[in-house]
Amino acid sequence: MTLKSLTDEMMDIGIGNEEDRLIFKRIFILYIQMAFLLPTTINKISHVHLAPIFEMDTITERNWGGHVLSFIVKGITDYKEKKKKAIDGCLFALMIIYFHLSKNKGKKRAERPPKPWISN
Repeated sequence: MTLKSLTDEMMDIGIGNEEDRLIFKRIFILYIQMAFLLPTTINKISHVHLAPIFEMDTITERNWGGHVLSFIVKGITDYKEKKKKAIDGCLFALMIIYFHLSKNKGKKRAERPPKPWISN
């Protein structure tokens, strides 16, 4: 499935019964991950995107920050080790890390504030 097909499916689903609402929620979670939280250069659903939709009862309790961060770490590792041309992961999280590091460059450890992904 691609983002386009997910969008089409979301628009075609009714929300008249509980089963349709659950299907809509699952497609929406997939879409948000693929478009925003865990984008990839391939633009297709992967096993990383599928895992959360099978635990819909605890979806709000999921550690989304950790999920996004581990995906970025894997993307950076693949970029370095496999010589990929792009990094998979949330662009906004990468920007937070970049600006934190560039703003505090040259400061001693005691002078640096905690890393934003840890403190927030």
